[in-house]
Amino acid sequence: MGLRGEGPNRIMHAMVFLALASICGSVITQGVFPNPRKVFDDGILDEKVLGEGVRAERFELNHMVITEWGRVFVGAVNRIYELDSDLSVISEAETGPVNDSLKCLPDMSAASCQYSKTVTDNYNKVLIHYKGLKEKLLTCGSVFQGSCEARNLKNISRAHFYYESETGSILDYAVAANHPTASTVAFVAPGPEEFQSEVLYVGTSYTGGNTDVITKQLRGHVPALSTRSLGKNRFQLAAKSDGIQAEFSGIYISKDVRANYLIDYVTGFSSDIYSYFLTRQFTNPKDKNSPIVSKVIQICQEDTFYNSYIDMPLVCQTESGKNYNYLQAARVTKASKNLQLSFGLRSADDILVALFTDNEGDHEANSAICVFTMQYIRKKMLENVQKCFRGEDVSGGGYLSKKQCQNLDPFYQDKEYLCNKDLESIGNIVGTISARSNPILEYTRTWLTSVAVTTTWDHTVAIVGTGDGYLKKIVLETHERAREYEQVAVDLGSPINRDIEIFDNYIYAMSKQKIARLLLSNCEARMSCSACLQEGDPFCGWCVLDNRCTQYTQCADSLSDRWLFGPPGQTCVAITNVSPRTISVSERPMLYLTIYQLPDGSDYTCVFPELNVTSPASYWAYGVYCRAPDIKQSGLNVKGSQVLTIALNSSETGKLFLAQNFTYFNCSSLSSCSQCTNNSWSCDWCLYDNKCVHDSQLLCQPGAVLSLSHISSSSGMKGPQFCPGLDQEKTGEIYIPEGVEKDIVIRGYSFPQPRNLQYTCHVMVGGIEYTSPANRTSDGNITCHLNSMMVPAYHSEGMYNAPLLVYWGDRYRIEDAQGLFVTIYRCDVLSKGECGLCHSVNHTLPQLQCNWCDKSCKYQSHCHSLVYEPCPAPQIQIVTPLTGPIGGGTYVNISGKDLGSKFDEVQNAVSIAGIRCAPIRDHYQPSQWIVCKLGPSLSERVGVVTVALPDRLAVTFHQKFAYQDPRITRINPTLGPRSGGSYITISGQNLNTGRDITASIGKVECVIMRDMVTSNMAFCETKPVNASRDQPQPFRMFFDGYEEKNLNVNFQYFPDPLIYSIAPLHSFVSGGRRVTVRGTNLHTVQQPMMFATYVDQNGDIRTTEKQVCKSQGSSEMTCPSPQIPRRHLQVSMTTRTRRSSNHIEVELAFLMDNVAFVRNLTGAGVNARMAYYPDPIVYNFSEPNSIKKFKGEVLIFEGVGINLAAGKYDIEVYIGTKKCNVTNISETQIFCTPPQSQPAGRDEGGNEDSSYPVVMVKIGNLEFKVGRLEYERIAMLTFPTEYIMGIAAGGGFMLLVILLILILCRRQSHNAERNYRKMQLLLDNLESNVRNECKQAFAELQTDITDVTTDLEGGGIPFWDYHTYTFKVLFPGLSDHVILHPPVIEQKNGVGFTEHGLQHFYHLLGHKYFLLTLIRTLETQKTFSIRDKVNVASLLMVIYQDNLEYATEILKALLNELVEKSVLGKHPKLMLRRTESVVEKLLTNWLSLCMYKYLRDTAGSSLYVLYRAIKLHVEKGPVDCMTGDARYTLSEDKLLRDKVDAKLLTLNVFYEGEVTPCKVLNCDTITQAKEKIIDQFYKNIPFSNRPWACDLDLEWKKGGIPVTLQDDDNSTMKWEGWKKINTLQHYRVFDGSECALIRRYQTIKSPNGSLDTSVVSVNSSMPIIRSESDSGTKFFHLVKHDEIQSKEGGVKMVPEVFLPRLLATKGTLQKFMDDFFHNILSVSSTMPPAIKYLFDYLDNAAIKYGIHDPDILHTWKCNSLPLRFWVNIIKNPDFVFDIHKPVIVDSCLSVVAQTFMDSCSTSEHRLGKDSPSNKLLFAKDIPNYRKLVDRFYREVHELPGVAEKEMTSYLTSVSQVCHDNYFIQNDDVPETNKPIKLAYPGKVYKSSALKELYTYVHKYSNELLEVLDTDPVSARMQLGAKLGTVITAMEGPLAGRQAFL
Repeated sequence: MGLRGEGPNRIMHAMVFLALASICGSVITQGVFPNPRKVFDDGILDEKVLGEGVRAERFELNHMVITEWGRVFVGAVNRIYELDSDLSVISEAETGPVNDSLKCLPDMSAASCQYSKTVTDNYNKVLIHYKGLKEKLLTCGSVFQGSCEARNLKNISRAHFYYESETGSILDYAVAANHPTASTVAFVAPGPEEFQSEVLYVGTSYTGGNTDVITKQLRGHVPALSTRSLGKNRFQLAAKSDGIQAEFSGIYISKDVRANYLIDYVTGFSSDIYSYFLTRQFTNPKDKNSPIVSKVIQICQEDTFYNSYIDMPLVCQTESGKNYNYLQAARVTKASKNLQLSFGLRSADDILVALFTDNEGDHEANSAICVFTMQYIRKKMLENVQKCFRGEDVSGGGYLSKKQCQNLDPFYQDKEYLCNKDLESIGNIVGTISARSNPILEYTRTWLTSVAVTTTWDHTVAIVGTGDGYLKKIVLETHERAREYEQVAVDLGSPINRDIEIFDNYIYAMSKQKIARLLLSNCEARMSCSACLQEGDPFCGWCVLDNRCTQYTQCADSLSDRWLFGPPGQTCVAITNVSPRTISVSERPMLYLTIYQLPDGSDYTCVFPELNVTSPASYWAYGVYCRAPDIKQSGLNVKGSQVLTIALNSSETGKLFLAQNFTYFNCSSLSSCSQCTNNSWSCDWCLYDNKCVHDSQLLCQPGAVLSLSHISSSSGMKGPQFCPGLDQEKTGEIYIPEGVEKDIVIRGYSFPQPRNLQYTCHVMVGGIEYTSPANRTSDGNITCHLNSMMVPAYHSEGMYNAPLLVYWGDRYRIEDAQGLFVTIYRCDVLSKGECGLCHSVNHTLPQLQCNWCDKSCKYQSHCHSLVYEPCPAPQIQIVTPLTGPIGGGTYVNISGKDLGSKFDEVQNAVSIAGIRCAPIRDHYQPSQWIVCKLGPSLSERVGVVTVALPDRLAVTFHQKFAYQDPRITRINPTLGPRSGGSYITISGQNLNTGRDITASIGKVECVIMRDMVTSNMAFCETKPVNASRDQPQPFRMFFDGYEEKNLNVNFQYFPDPLIYSIAPLHSFVSGGRRVTVRGTNLHTVQQPMMFATYVDQNGDIRTTEKQVCKSQGSSEMTCPSPQIPRRHLQVSMTTRTRRSSNHIEVELAFLMDNVAFVRNLTGAGVNARMAYYPDPIVYNFSEPNSIKKFKGEVLIFEGVGINLAAGKYDIEVYIGTKKCNVTNISETQIFCTPPQSQPAGRDEGGNEDSSYPVVMVKIGNLEFKVGRLEYERIAMLTFPTEYIMGIAAGGGFMLLVILLILILCRRQSHNAERNYRKMQLLLDNLESNVRNECKQAFAELQTDITDVTTDLEGGGIPFWDYHTYTFKVLFPGLSDHVILHPPVIEQKNGVGFTEHGLQHFYHLLGHKYFLLTLIRTLETQKTFSIRDKVNVASLLMVIYQDNLEYATEILKALLNELVEKSVLGKHPKLMLRRTESVVEKLLTNWLSLCMYKYLRDTAGSSLYVLYRAIKLHVEKGPVDCMTGDARYTLSEDKLLRDKVDAKLLTLNVFYEGEVTPCKVLNCDTITQAKEKIIDQFYKNIPFSNRPWACDLDLEWKKGGIPVTLQDDDNSTMKWEGWKKINTLQHYRVFDGSECALIRRYQTIKSPNGSLDTSVVSVNSSMPIIRSESDSGTKFFHLVKHDEIQSKEGGVKMVPEVFLPRLLATKGTLQKFMDDFFHNILSVSSTMPPAIKYLFDYLDNAAIKYGIHDPDILHTWKCNSLPLRFWVNIIKNPDFVFDIHKPVIVDSCLSVVAQTFMDSCSTSEHRLGKDSPSNKLLFAKDIPNYRKLVDRFYREVHELPGVAEKEMTSYLTSVSQVCHDNYFIQNDDVPETNKPIKLAYPGKVYKSSALKELYTYVHKYSNELLEVLDTDPVSARMQLGAKLGTVITAMEGPLAGRQAFL
């Protein structure tokens, strides 16, 4: 009854009690019907990983800045990124890597750098958004001495570079630190008044420590702190004073400590009128082991020359003394209200929030947060300044220049102390008084790395990054306390960068490579009041009447009771209780809501959302109350119970803001006693009314079961345990025989007294209900008399389960939770009429009482006699299998009838072929089924299957069982891929033996296909293996576990097939084109198949039919291209058009057993996209009836689209039964050569007939019957027989001879006519081509020579310096060598190199006899190769180039031996022809060194003019960038054999502030055009100092819109696997166009977003840009270089047609060749004496050895100077000049060199049509050049001889040049230790050359020692012992060898 029956006062007291209890207890808080909101579980809204594709040794993000409009700029290694607010990349600018050196000024400087540069990454050091008159993005990097750029905010790739200044001083543009880890801090702040603008304050760490002198000097010019201009002279020092004492707007660290006293600048900022830097530095400037101290530096912004500099320690220390001395990060902000009160500030002054650690910074660091007011810091600064003004010495601190501290008049204002501008003698104050603060928050083993600060309402919030990738959100509550309220993972494991930015309501943070955007406050994600308040987020509060978590400003009415905010634990507004909580549907009480902190002053309404009902609410002491709704009128049908919501609505917002649940219940809907009584509502079960009611006292007869929750003082029946019910477990199984009456006992509990009601039992059998009377015998028992029942006719099984129900009266059913059933059974059906099965039923279910009687199975009471009847004999119906292996183990199934009634009867009853078969108990089915395991047999046998049961006759099966011994003879295939899927055919005998047949390869199963096994053949499929097997694995078969004994059948797994290429990749729609597939292990698949996937016209993905491929070995197979069904194609693909672009693309794939890789080749690096073109069409013969008369030798078919997707090998032509050989095809024609005689025709049945043969053209799967072919028949000259017989008597023999002659003549005439017609077809096509080409060649011959001379400007020849020239000549083709590096003291392979040993070796080489012996000995060794000889000669020249006099003595001695050897030989002319000895290479090197000055002063200019003339003239015509072929060339091999229309364009190019007209060709590639433009801008600049073409972009202003031109982009023309490199003509650039050459800072992306790669251009110094997506695509420029191109109907052009172009080029360049030859073959005063000296030596040698043949002496001289020097220099002018030598220029120079060599020859060359073109080209000029050579030799001979003193003087001067360039002494080495002069880096090291030469001594030491010991001269000079001393010094004493001292 509850409170319903009590008075109102009692109800009120109870409600008050409940309200107080709920307030004091826990409060339930939840939101009301919240709208779905996006929840960010991890706090990250957007994130971006940057750096993909950036070429850098170590990529990382450095700096970040955000503009006021939300644009994000990120500075990183080698990149500047521009992102939008959600971190999508808008653009990126490339800033590196660049070629740089710490010793060089930036590239843009006018001064060239002589030091070597390396590829250097550019770390971003400064990134600032400058908001001046013109907003810019200021960036500074670590390269080019830390210089800076100002970038356009709209296009960051557009930048102005500040790499130099008018003064040329590094001071003006070296801003940042030029080392990756050195610190730089920069910020924009107000400057002194005279600047009238903001300036840039910069702090830069010194990077000159531990470097060379040059770097130290350069970096010494860079101030540690500086103020730099942002106006006209941007980035230069803001002010300089030229007074007596120079002053700068900066400050320097003292020179004597700066190398080791490195200051780490942490951050910088502006506050009030001061600028501040925060640093970390050593306490003692001279002690690197002294503790680290953090400092704050202050400079007054009104001070120009840093006279106001002050620094002092910044200390974060706990009260207990723990010092956090490492400053990590800091930010300055305005103090919020709570911090103003806490610090006692009068206004929102600046505060500094700083992070400190107790070590340098790692994951073991302990961290603290300290807060300083800037007012306090300035106060401490003032105290330090006043100490100086009182005379205390606090200036300099040991690391700044020391100034005076004087006791001055104390009447200074505070600002005058801090802004000392006028007293220059006082300053550089290093304060000793520190600014101190206690930590407000500490962390253990947490490394705090970065901080950003913001304020909200009355709190200051710090966003702190950690070293392990988290962001912490911390509220600074007071000056003593802070609280962390949230932590978000940004990039676990990676430290958060110092640059954290807060923009709008977002946080932007960076790690090493990731940038992330996070919500500053995610109030909306907190869906309940408790969630909103429990974290203590200072930005969030609960807007009560809005029912949501918001920021303060977002709440409609922010009164204190309507916006709840507070620390964690703040209590929310909530409905804590509803009274009453449960209500019957028949009641409508008043609902009292207990509400904590309900806002006052608002009208509230109770809302019942599910019922759409409202009720006005009234206030009561603890909340509000309202009337419950009338549930009956609401239309809600409550069944059992219904939970409803009561919500509270505010009139202010109109929103539901509070809610709580309550419950309605309906007792009358509960239909059982257990449901009624087992709940929390007040429901009772009326036992004798059989219903559930709310009030049993009013509505029930006596005898009710009460609910458990019923409030009653009586102890009657309460709870569901008192409800009547049946118990199935106690009752057990109930079996009733069909047609038999039987009494049963049903057990249960709480059966009520029947009173006047009767119990009945109801059994439902099928559709019939059997009702039987029942009696209650006790509380828990009912006895039921069941009548006879029949199983339904449709039920064929032996048992039928029928439900049993017990009723009390007519309607009251006793509950049965588990269900009670009666089983009606029939014995005859259960036994299936079998005796054995009947006995089995009786054994297993004896309660059924089924017995075998009257020859059937009956219920026991139905038997006429109870005498036991024996069962009949068993019957065997089926036996499987009927074969088994002799090893046994086969499981044999025997089925039949009466096969025993239990297992004991059959246990020993089965035998097969006389051998026991053991039955399996688990598989035995009585009477019906026996499974037995067969025993082994010694041999093959055949026998019967016998079953002999006890006491019964034995029976046998009518079919016999066979024991067999299976054998395998072979398998096919014997190999397959390791992915499996290979189908193996197994051949053998008795392979179908037994039941379970398996196979294996090694230990891997091969799955047998059981349905396909026969006696002689079986099949299995291989399974995949983890790895391929190196050896074949045995193949085995098992038959019921018995292993077949074959040992010679093996199978081998190979690696899966891989596909590398597919060609061709064009086909026609009908398919059938032969496609060649190349790869590896293709032979391992027996039947590979190819198919294609494509998208049809509806956009659906479809697959073609699979085509079988034929393997051509392990690396190649051929496949017919698949056919694309026409119904799936667009209309345009099914109709022929002339547009070759009308095609679709498909993806090819392969089916190769189970190999998955080849089924989808996308992303596998294989180009598998095949283009399908419309089918070609071949037209029928146009002659009448399509019968063509064949007269010539070539048969031509007309058609369309023939070669779009087919080659000549894809086309077959049949004439009748014979093939017509296809020789050529074009788009519209097929050419083939028919058989000599007309093939026979065939009828439709294929039989030969007399008709003309049918001509059929097959192209793949296409067949075209184009008509019939009639051969022109030759009329045979015959004579009638009667005439012959008539004149036979008068001269038959003579006539016969004449007849034969006539026939032969007739045939010859006919053949000639046919040949004539064929040639006429070819010549007609050639005639017009030859005519046009000759006209063009003739016009080119008239080219005026002045075209070249006007472009050649004198002066500015870019000679290499001496050391570069020497290295290139001595070691051609090498860019690096061991001599360029200092020797390494090492011990390797028994050879050690020591300074002492090298000195001994150098002195030993000074013995001429030893050196000659060394060279002779080395040359006699068989393993001493020509390469070794060349290397030894070069090393000797390196060692003695500073002593050429000694080198000349050695050379002469060796030449003497060479001359003697040559004279004694058969061919003295061959001397010096080849480099076969050390002396020949030594002579080359000697001449090269002696001729350098002559080259530079005299001969070099004409060589350079010749090179320039060749290059300019070649570039006047088209040059193929891929092949190097050119229209204008001297080399036939590089002649462009094609008609190319080239038009001269003059472009107006803007570059570096000037516009210059530049000449290019419209057929030039973009790279070629850029190189020509660079040539015209940098005419006299060395090539190494020019920008690379790839570093510049060519922009064309097309209609005012700049278009960047590229060699390869989305517009590039593509067809048949080829891509044509873009040209100016491709972009349609016209003459007079305006272009701009700009530096490229943004990496070009390919169309698919990947980074650009390159195709090397043989003509260009730079690569042609190409896309990675073009893998497998071939590029061409003017000519497809690897295919034979045909012109005009397939007729090839004759190459000789183009030879006149060689003449044109030769005529143009003739003058420059003549000038050069005259120059070098003229005797002048500048000619080096070495030439005369050498020629005189050869003259004397000829006299000495009696050489009188002048040709021999002439040849010797030609083989020396011209061959060994001039030919080398002509071919390689880049040895002498700093130039680029394209391939086409190289080929022309080779022709010039060959002409020069021919001019030196004395033999006459007979020229003919087969002679090389270059010899023919200069045939008339070579005689004239020979005269020059002869004259030169004659004039040299006539010169006075060179005296030894004069030669010695000359050699000394050459050695001095070498000395100045190579062997400058190192001042750091004591003079006594300098027997071997060292070299600066970048030059050569003589010691390294000695070390390299000694390796040959070591290699042949035994042979050398033997020679020295046996030679008497060497023995007398003790050279062997001296060499031993060297070996011992170098290698130490060795076992088995004498040690020398």
